[in-house]
Amino acid sequence: MLLLDDALAGGGGLVLCTGEAGIGKTRLAEEAAASAAARGVPVAWAGVADAGSLPPYGLWRLVLDEPAVRAADDDPSGAGLWSRVFGDAERPPLADGADSGIAQRFAMFAEVRRRLAQAARPGGLLLVLDDLQWADEASAALLADVVRQLRGTLILVLATYRESAASGDTSAGLLPRLSADANTERVDLRGLPADVVGDMLLAAGLPASADQAGEVHSETGGNPFLVRELARMLAEQRRGGPVPVPGRVAEATAHRLAQLSDLARALVQTAAVAGNNFSAGVVARILDVPVLALLGPLDECRAAGFLVAGDRPGDHRFSHALVRSAVAARLSVAEQRRLHAAAADAIESLYEGQLGLHLAEVARHRVKASLPGDRTEAVAACEAAAGLAAESLAFEEAVRLYRQALSVGGDEIGENDRSRLELALAAALHRSGDLPGSQETAAGVGRRAERRRDRCLLAAAALVMEASGVPEWDGEICRICEQALAGEDLPDGLRARVSSRFAQALVYRGEYDRAGEVSRDALAAAGSAGDPVALVDALRARQLACCAPDGVAERAVLASRMLEAADAAGSAWLEMWGRLWRIDTLFETGQLRSVRRELADLEGCVERLPGPLARWHFLETSATLALATGRFTEATRLAADAFKVFSDMGHPVAFGGCSVILGQAGLHIGFGRSGLIELWDQIPAHLRPEAVDTTRGVGTVFPALTLALIRLHQGDRAAAEAAYAQAGPAWSWTPVPAMRMAAWAHGLAVAIGLGRTQDIEFLAARFEPFRGQHVANGAGPGVYMGPVELPLGQAAAALGHLDRAVEDLQTAASICDTNGARGCAVQARVELAAALARRQAPGDRDEALAVLAAAAREAGQLGMVPFTEWIGQLQAQLTAAPAGGSPLSPRELEVARLVGRGLTNKQIGHALFISERTAENHVQHILAKLGLRNRSQIAAWASGEHGASRL
Repeated sequence: MLLLDDALAGGGGLVLCTGEAGIGKTRLAEEAAASAAARGVPVAWAGVADAGSLPPYGLWRLVLDEPAVRAADDDPSGAGLWSRVFGDAERPPLADGADSGIAQRFAMFAEVRRRLAQAARPGGLLLVLDDLQWADEASAALLADVVRQLRGTLILVLATYRESAASGDTSAGLLPRLSADANTERVDLRGLPADVVGDMLLAAGLPASADQAGEVHSETGGNPFLVRELARMLAEQRRGGPVPVPGRVAEATAHRLAQLSDLARALVQTAAVAGNNFSAGVVARILDVPVLALLGPLDECRAAGFLVAGDRPGDHRFSHALVRSAVAARLSVAEQRRLHAAAADAIESLYEGQLGLHLAEVARHRVKASLPGDRTEAVAACEAAAGLAAESLAFEEAVRLYRQALSVGGDEIGENDRSRLELALAAALHRSGDLPGSQETAAGVGRRAERRRDRCLLAAAALVMEASGVPEWDGEICRICEQALAGEDLPDGLRARVSSRFAQALVYRGEYDRAGEVSRDALAAAGSAGDPVALVDALRARQLACCAPDGVAERAVLASRMLEAADAAGSAWLEMWGRLWRIDTLFETGQLRSVRRELADLEGCVERLPGPLARWHFLETSATLALATGRFTEATRLAADAFKVFSDMGHPVAFGGCSVILGQAGLHIGFGRSGLIELWDQIPAHLRPEAVDTTRGVGTVFPALTLALIRLHQGDRAAAEAAYAQAGPAWSWTPVPAMRMAAWAHGLAVAIGLGRTQDIEFLAARFEPFRGQHVANGAGPGVYMGPVELPLGQAAAALGHLDRAVEDLQTAASICDTNGARGCAVQARVELAAALARRQAPGDRDEALAVLAAAAREAGQLGMVPFTEWIGQLQAQLTAAPAGGSPLSPRELEVARLVGRGLTNKQIGHALFISERTAENHVQHILAKLGLRNRSQIAAWASGEHGASRL
């Protein structure tokens, strides 16, 4: 058990044992479990009896019910176990979109992982999952999630899996996903060699010559179970001499079946249809006999080797799935159908009032019993089971069952029923992560509705179609919404919801003006309809449509309305969104102290919504506040925590969310210290700027600008230029409205660093209308870069407009002192001192020194090393040169004049008959002496009044 040793050392992993039925997979698992138990390692065992025999996540219900796992529970009595694991996440009753169901599911997955990890402490855990090929799709998805995160745990998972297209495998895509994991070991079992088959015959008291052993080996392929079955039959038939091997192994089962009494034979045949694991009560109802009448026949079947006791009182199972298959194979097709119908009736009767956990089993029997022209019950059973699976967050299982309903119904399903089923399928596909499948299915319904001019069906299709940012798909949504809204036959509430979806798709398409108009109409219609679902949909659409910087006042009102809707519905999910919207507006208006109070309320809300999405939002918002108030170490820690929440799931937003926090912290404390450079080394290739389509606006701008800032920090100007070029011209940037300010601020920092005068002028003009606001996101956490006057002051200084720069930077510093944005206050003061030092008006030198002294103390406390170094350079410059004098040497003045003319270092070298390297050194000395940061500032200084007078 070397793999178990590795797991106990913290190298948790998966062992996947595959092979045909009867090859010994379960036997191997039993031996492994016994070995682990002998070493004191807890063992949890769960097996699946048949495809479709368990409810959604049925495999994991069995796992969590195992003593080794239950004993580690916070409540070992098991009270409330299922509600906490499979039903603890609030099911929002209002328009929550796909994201809430996905968030709930992630919460459930995380809870299962937590329980397993808890059960594995301190002595480890062996988790055996038998007959994985029959697991429901949702259980398979959860297993893939568990396996992906086994590293570092004390858990070894041993799973047995039968690879066979005819096995009823409901999780055909699972094996490749598990096998691809680096911590997966695969064991493929093969048949026994002929000499070992001979040994098994001898052990059964049978002749085992080489020819006889070879004949049995040829018949069974060395399959241990089949060898034992043949040996049993041969021993029973033997009458003093050798008996020829039967032509088919199934004859062994037929021989044993013939020895049973009539009732025992009927019992085992009925059970073969009921399932590999069955309830005696169900079989008794099918046979229409009292349960007590089956006690004797059950004993007879166990003695004959057909059955063994099940896991629960009253349950039994076949000794092997092959035995069950052999029994069922001897029934006619008509008899099997009759028994399947009787089984469905028996289950519905026996579990009346509590049928939920048995709907999938009923569906399986109804499908098997259905005949052409009589598919109604099968379709209804599949739809009911699929609906429960969707409600249980078992989206993959819902997909399978909706597809089964459509398949079994075929042409017998009416047009309206087919459309309803397909839209439900599209919704389940979306939540399972199959966006192309969802889009194709919903669009197909929409196109049929267009041909029929069925506006209500068009509306239903539109509400299933989630906007995604893919132009073609969002265009399809817009077209369907427009056609649904073209008539007057939609109820007000439905019209409001379709208009809301229309507005969302328009925002994603960049049609912001039109989205604003449509979303206003949607909100008005929702208010008139008095429909709470329509109102929430309309609030979300309007918030998205007015998330540009000029919509902050209206969004504050929308946040209050969403909180009112959440209170009326008792929904923590809606409350979370209302509070996040309000926090956005508080950042945008610089009310940082109010953000702190709102965060406390948000945390209480998040505690009622356990799961990664709510937790991620809280951590990102907390990190943004820490960043804004100069708590940079805390901000980077919180950003790392948020990154882990989503990176564990492979979610792409993990990198973006963390990068934006670390990038802003890096502007104040250095990108190396913030951890941004280390993070960027981990970014997958497909998310890097050079791999992103530059026509997709925000998807390219932020990665490219961030990379440019990193390269500027590292002194690699050429690489910074290349990264900046990747973003495209500044005038072409099309970030979503909520992120415009953030894009402009990041771009301005790069443009100043690269001396791009035209871009600086362009970006400064974008900020000008928003004086009095702050640089933050209009929809989502992650960005706070101080009052708008700060970038305006930086731009003015870079352009040589020093009077305007001083005024804006003084205003920015004052605002930051008032609202507690300590890091931005330091930045504003140092930028102010540099502008004063360049302007050199009467009193500027003394004021600059006073400003620097105050900034130095704060920068030291906050760990703002780049600013501490810049402060030192400015102080040295101001104290070394007398007021009114130039700190530059004559040669440096010549170089500054040429920089002002736009010459490169190489051109300066040619003009002054010096090397390019010497010219570069002069430029660096000028920057240090003047306390400047880039060539554009040298140019501005050289062309300014004071610089020109000295040239």
